[in-house]
Amino acid sequence: MAGALVGGAFLSAFLQVAFDRLASRDFRDFFKGRKDIDGSLKKLKMLLRSAYVVLVDAEDNQYTNPDVKEWLDDLQDAVYDADDLLDEIALRCKLQAESQTGTSEVRNFITAFVDSFDKEIPFKLEKILADLDSIIDQMGILSLKKDIVGVKLSSPPSQTKTSCPATCDVIGRDMDKEEIFKLWQSDVASEICVVPIVGMGGIGKTTLAQFVFNDEKVKKSFDLKAWVCVSENFDNLEILKAISEGINGTASNFQYLQSLEMEIQKTLKGKKFFLVLDDVWNENYDVWDNFIKVFKCEAQEVKIIVTTRSEKVARVVTVSTHYFLNELSNEDCMKIFVHSAFGNRNLHEFPQLLEIGKEIVEKCRGLPLAAKTLGGSLRSNFNQNDWIKIWKSHIWDLPDAKTNIFPALRLSYHYIPSHLKRCFTYSSIFPKGYEFEKEELILLWMAEGLLQQPKEARRIELEEIGEEYFNDLVSRSFFQQSSKSKSCFLMHDLINDLAKSICGKFCFRLDESNESNEITKETRHLSYYKADIYSVKEFEIPLEAMEAKGLRTLLVKSHSPAWMFKDKNIVKMDLNLLQNFKFLRVLSLYGIGINKLPITIDNLVHLRYLNSCYTGIKDLPDSLCNLYNLQTLILSSDITKLPTNMSKLINLRHLDNSGAWMKEMPPQMGKMKNLRKLSVFGVGIHDDGSSIKELGELQHLSGKLSLLNLENVQCINKENTEVILKNKQDLSELELKWKHRHGAEDSEKERILLEQLCPCTNLNSLTITNYEGTSFPKWLGDSSFSKMVSIELSDCDNCFSLPPLGQLPDLKSLRIEYFGKILSVGLEFYGNTINPFRALEYLSFKNMPEWQEWVLLKGEVFTCLRELYIEDCPKLIGGLPVQLPSLTKLDICECKQLVASLPNSPALHQLLLSYTGKIEGGVYSILPFPPFASLSRLEICECPDLVSFPSGGLSAPNLSEIVISMCENLKSLPEGMHTLLPSLVRLDLGWCTELESFPEGGLPSSLESLAICRCEKLISRRMALGLQGLHSLKSFTISNYHNELESFPEEALLPPNLTDFTIGYLPNLKSLNGKGFQLLNSLKNLSIWNCHSLDCLLEDVLPTSLYQLQISCCCFLKERYGNEKGEGRVKIAHISRISIS
Repeated sequence: MAGALVGGAFLSAFLQVAFDRLASRDFRDFFKGRKDIDGSLKKLKMLLRSAYVVLVDAEDNQYTNPDVKEWLDDLQDAVYDADDLLDEIALRCKLQAESQTGTSEVRNFITAFVDSFDKEIPFKLEKILADLDSIIDQMGILSLKKDIVGVKLSSPPSQTKTSCPATCDVIGRDMDKEEIFKLWQSDVASEICVVPIVGMGGIGKTTLAQFVFNDEKVKKSFDLKAWVCVSENFDNLEILKAISEGINGTASNFQYLQSLEMEIQKTLKGKKFFLVLDDVWNENYDVWDNFIKVFKCEAQEVKIIVTTRSEKVARVVTVSTHYFLNELSNEDCMKIFVHSAFGNRNLHEFPQLLEIGKEIVEKCRGLPLAAKTLGGSLRSNFNQNDWIKIWKSHIWDLPDAKTNIFPALRLSYHYIPSHLKRCFTYSSIFPKGYEFEKEELILLWMAEGLLQQPKEARRIELEEIGEEYFNDLVSRSFFQQSSKSKSCFLMHDLINDLAKSICGKFCFRLDESNESNEITKETRHLSYYKADIYSVKEFEIPLEAMEAKGLRTLLVKSHSPAWMFKDKNIVKMDLNLLQNFKFLRVLSLYGIGINKLPITIDNLVHLRYLNSCYTGIKDLPDSLCNLYNLQTLILSSDITKLPTNMSKLINLRHLDNSGAWMKEMPPQMGKMKNLRKLSVFGVGIHDDGSSIKELGELQHLSGKLSLLNLENVQCINKENTEVILKNKQDLSELELKWKHRHGAEDSEKERILLEQLCPCTNLNSLTITNYEGTSFPKWLGDSSFSKMVSIELSDCDNCFSLPPLGQLPDLKSLRIEYFGKILSVGLEFYGNTINPFRALEYLSFKNMPEWQEWVLLKGEVFTCLRELYIEDCPKLIGGLPVQLPSLTKLDICECKQLVASLPNSPALHQLLLSYTGKIEGGVYSILPFPPFASLSRLEICECPDLVSFPSGGLSAPNLSEIVISMCENLKSLPEGMHTLLPSLVRLDLGWCTELESFPEGGLPSSLESLAICRCEKLISRRMALGLQGLHSLKSFTISNYHNELESFPEEALLPPNLTDFTIGYLPNLKSLNGKGFQLLNSLKNLSIWNCHSLDCLLEDVLPTSLYQLQISCCCFLKERYGNEKGEGRVKIAHISRISIS
């Protein structure tokens, strides 16, 4: 590791690549007998060597001497040019070798390319040598010194894999966290409590917010929480979409702000919600006010933490107390530094290093990011001289007007190995706040040639090297894991600034605001990330970019994929301009509105990475197959077939066609032996079995593989022993799919095919769909598949029994759906093992129309099961597991013959019963309920024969939500609700037309939300329900009442503490009762919909507290109040937020 500090010059790794190429046998053989070119290449090597030996001194002096910095930039520019030429020569060598064995067509293409290129070599070499001559001459003028020890290129990590270190415990912020909680408690009067955490960059604002976010108090106190990294662009729609994804678990498809706002308000209704807005820069109060209005809804509680560097931002988001975060003590900074530098090693072994470390930490000035990154740069390096170099470095004394963390970050960068420097600075192409996946960045590194093969006997896969580099940068705190997704990473804004400052003019990020540095002819990397999905513009490469003819990266990514808006609101691009950039290694057209690639795409001979994901491209030109260097190809999901000559792409490693329905695969796919990723493999309709055999040749496939159209495989017989999938040890997920209801003529052949598709036992996940064999092969369920964690079997209509899946020791998720001939799930399901399904956490049976019996084993079965779903199994008679100690969620739907007791599940949180269980005397056969101490949600729907609940009521002290709907004959609710359900906060009753009253004693005093929909008898007796006595009730909804109700609500019907009132579909309602509104002094939100006879709001009696009014499908009200400048609208102008549609 000591060599890392001596030989970590940024350009040394670039030059080493050039030296390796010039020394290769291919180069020597190619230029044998060409003395003119051979001599020029020797001179090139000599000039590069001359620069190589002064790199360390030049990099040390670039911060204090602008001339040295300019010299390094000139050298880097020249090295880029030289690398481009050497790359072309390397391609020429490979193509010449290929031409010896190729077809005449291939030979003609290669000959034309080689002849054209041979004529250009002398001219290009002459220019590069002239530039380098001039650069080397300046070394003396700048007094650059040769490294005395000799520049040592630090070798890349060994082949031993190291995982990313787990996030360490937060140090020194316990008191700060408690202060945040105190601020919350002191602001109980506010409907929305906003606490801004203010502090300089790198001081730990985000870390403190994460500390609070993950605290057990927060987990227990809030129903929903979300985290949004806002950064510089405060876009309401994007932020709310991120919030929606955080609270719902799925990406939001809303395209319009108002719809999204209403959906979020609906989700937050009656809930306690915690939100973190990280890294906010918006100082415009109106923008913030429009955003925060969304949370003035029916939520029970809203707490928001805002992290920012700006006090002005803090004043915008709240007028109450701000929390100013101070620097850490040197003692706490030392703890962070020690953890980053030493890991779990015994500190007593390094007393001298600890003393030096204290001196380094003192220079960090209490900034944890500085301590963490510096410690990471010294990780596992125990050379005392290297530590002293950092302590005594002149970089500490460099002036920096922006921030005093920069010297520490510069030092952290300065002393990392050169191969990591190249990879880190390349990431400056990402905008601030951008979250990237590990594989995404590694593939870009690979395309740019930044992954350095170690000089050892066994070659290591480039992807493995990239993972080592990535993990190393994470361990050094240059990358950090996203708080939203474990699979994503990002850079701290200051780290991003550092990368951009180092890359300088060689990297250009084109922002939509066009506020960026100037593009020059030296620019090699250009990116454009479109964040605002509503900005309608065509992506235009700036005119000055035409001068950047050496461009290597063109990374365009639109956040509004082309399919989302058809031909509207999408980024478009003129691909003819690509001809100006013939040295491109990376071309990303992600989300661009294009439908085809140019035929001349093969002119980009250096191209190694091509991304056309989320475009409208349906067909690929044949010329694509001439891109010999191509390593990564990411395709649009509209692609259904690949070019015929695809097998020519022998260097392709990643073919990502995920989401595409491939009708067939091109011939001779087996030649693409470097393939590591092939997402989808489709068997053609005329396939004779050859293509599936070709798949067997691709031994290095990894990740996920989907095999489609398996009904097209022919020539299947028992004697066939060819290995198709079993040799693919790195395959983790496998999907085997036949066409739905393809009508297999021979079910035995189908079973033999599935037998021959036996995967390697390393497989983690398996999905089988539309299989029409009558049984499964023996390998499915075999205990040798010890790493299998997920299985889905779907639409296997001919199978009479299930495989022995209980034998799989690590199986966690199992879905069994659409089995039309299964009568019994018997002993064969458990297999021959002592504790079947010992790791299973998720089990789903769905759409099994003939299933009648579930044979249950005694003893320890399903001991870890957390979620159980049984849906649409109409003939299932009896049998649910008796003991499910870990079960938290149980859904039983459309199982109308089921006669069984609910399992003993003390941890059960959610119970859904829908159209399930026989009714005996009007009482559920699946009841009575056992005591459920943890049950928090109960939903019963579509049970027309349910008349009443068992006597004695429900014993569920933590039950907070009850939803009962479409139980037309239900006459009474559970007894003793006011005492047995002390935690109930929400009660929804819908379409229970025979329900007449609440139970004796009324509803629990804890109730906060009550909705009554289409319960005519209950609504007609509303004055006897005792609603006014519900002092915690904040939200009340009444809808779908068709009887006479001309004026509503009556005086003294509702409690005065009501904040949210919804009136819906009361067709006979003609007026609001002013007396009913007089006491509602806390009302904030009033929603009225589908009240076609209502023509006036009685503006004078509406509470002054009313903040939001929503009117929908009320024609008379729309006519009276819809015009924003009309007389009626003026009378309600005091209401802050009005929506009429």
